[in-house]
Formats: sequence, structure tokens, C-alpha cells
Amino acid sequence: MIHNILKSFVIAILVFFSVSAAVAQEDGNGGGAVRISFGNGDVVEPITLSGDDPAVPSKPKPVFHTNSMVLNQILADCDEFEHVRQTLAQLQSSGQISLPEDADCPDCFLIVHNFSTGMVVAVLDKGKGKRMNLLNNQFETDAMYEGDEFKKLRFSLVE
Repeated sequence: MIHNILKSFVIAILVFFSVSAAVAQEDGNGGGAVRISFGNGDVVEPITLSGDDPAVPSKPKPVFHTNSMVLNQILADCDEFEHVRQTLAQLQSSGQISLPEDADCPDCFLIVHNFSTGMVVAVLDKGKGKRMNLLNNQFETDAMYEGDEFKKLRFSLVE
């Protein structure tokens, strides 16, 4: 029995030292591509994948767990403002949300997007003053997003 354990241990050590570690090197053109090669002493031809390569999986969308399926759907689409705008339009047409014009709506969520990049930067919970940013679970205020680069959109859930 000890002989088998010792034999397995020796084989594991030999395999460990015979396989070279993966080596990642940034490609010299500054394009963000990474060259990865694996080898066990044999000549292995390295390949280079660019960041746009379809073989590179995209970053998964975060999953949100609130007590509202409608709010979860909105939060899941909060990357580019165009995506969330389309989602809000569909939900408004189905009567699941309303888009009030009132800037002092205490029962409204607030979506803030950066106008120049088109990216959603915050979804503030209902209320006034410090509110939870539902995208990063940090307390923030509406005043943190003042300026020409930020555009705001309010919505409320229809219950």
C-alpha cells in the first residue's frame, strides 16, 4: 500500500516538473493581445488572441436579486444607456413602469448615464438624499451626478 502511494507521488512530481507553466506575455504592438503558450518540452506553436476575438468569451452580465422581477430586468440591461432605454420603453408600453417628468418624485428610481460615453453609471434607489446605487451597493446622492456629462431618467414601478 505504501509502495502504491509512493509510486503515485513520484509520478505526480514527474508530471508536475515536466509540464512547463503557462507564460503570458503582452504582445509588442500594444493592442492588448496576450500570447499564451503551454508546453512540456515539445515545440508548441503559440497563438495570439486579440481582445475582439470571438474565441474570447465576453464578460458575463451581473445578476441582480431584488424583490422585483421588473427591476432585476432593468438592472441586468444597465450597461449601455441605449439598451436600458429600449428595456424601459418595452416595460412602459406593457404598463409595468411609468416614466414621470417630476424631478422631485420620491417614489422614483433614478438612472444616471454619462452622455459622452453612453454608459449607465448609476441606478439610485427610491427616496431622497443618500440613496443606494443598485449597481454597486454604495450610498450616493443625486448631487454626485451634476454636470453636463450626466443625463438622468426617472422611473417608477407600477404595482
